[in-house]
Amino acid sequence: MQVDLHTDPGIFDRLHGEWDDLLARAPFDTLFLRPAWLKAWWQVFGPDGALRLLTVRADDGRLLGVAPFFLADCLGDATQAVPNLSYERPVPAPAMSLHRTLLFVGGTEVSDYLDAVVDREHAAAVCNAVWEAMLQQVKGWQWLDLHCLPPGSAMLQVLPEAARRSGLHVSVVQEDVCPIVELPATWEGYLALLDKKDRHELRRKMRRAQETGQMRVLEARDPDTLEDMLADFIALHQASTPDKADFMRDPRMKAFFAAVARTALQNGWLDLSFLELGGQLSATFFCFRYNSSVLVYNSGFDPQAWPGLAPGVVLLGHRIRQAIEAGCRELDFLQGNERYKYDLGALDRPIYRVFARRP
Repeated sequence: MQVDLHTDPGIFDRLHGEWDDLLARAPFDTLFLRPAWLKAWWQVFGPDGALRLLTVRADDGRLLGVAPFFLADCLGDATQAVPNLSYERPVPAPAMSLHRTLLFVGGTEVSDYLDAVVDREHAAAVCNAVWEAMLQQVKGWQWLDLHCLPPGSAMLQVLPEAARRSGLHVSVVQEDVCPIVELPATWEGYLALLDKKDRHELRRKMRRAQETGQMRVLEARDPDTLEDMLADFIALHQASTPDKADFMRDPRMKAFFAAVARTALQNGWLDLSFLELGGQLSATFFCFRYNSSVLVYNSGFDPQAWPGLAPGVVLLGHRIRQAIEAGCRELDFLQGNERYKYDLGALDRPIYRVFARRP
């Protein structure tokens, strides 16, 4: 195997076709590992000169692995076994200091699954080759902080033990959950998954909104109107809660949402929708459709608009029904254990974090 280090962001375009083909052969295929997604992240958040992307090729030149890392000075409390760390939204505290940290491109806040992309037939060998290259070719890092690893991650299975053998202190923790609903073939089959109370509430709310005679579901399908719909999404997102208002106050977040929306629309992945009641936009969901899954990425609502009709729940019910009719087989609520996800039938998929430090 040959391992090469790439520091030029043009690698996202040069590898695009091979990378997409490799992802189809990987243990876990998700939108968040597509080169188009990671390129969009890098264009908004990537620090100049920091890319440390490793590729692994077979002796015949076939691409077997892509490990998209970058180096950054991150604030963290070195006394903690697993320091709290955010790359995009750091919160300084007295005990924190800067540490040269190796992370996945995709960051810590806006990508729900991250990993190295490896050929499943050669996963262990590729991950071990990546680890050796991290030690020998990627210079200067003190901490390694890998977020958002799914349960089937080859890096999760291989890297902790490889790092321990190399003398590093390693912690593996469950970072979060992604609640998942396995969708049946029919809407009635989906409703049967819910308990009696939740089923009744969903039906009642959807029926009451329909009975107003003033309900419309709007979808982003036209590139010419996408910018206006993104502005509507951001307005509803910021109106939802103080935390969401603070999140989107960062102009980089607005730029990132615009970038991934354009990319997703071009590739047929975008599912951005709104519920209009009485001529007023009341709720929105920013989702993606990827393979046979619906990824519920973010949302917003106007707390002053039709509060008795629960417009957010109504819109999500319509999106689930449409997804089932389109043949989707999984609803992925992505990271976070909010109550409404379980009311709609979700079960947890754990998400892991690997943190390692040099002694």
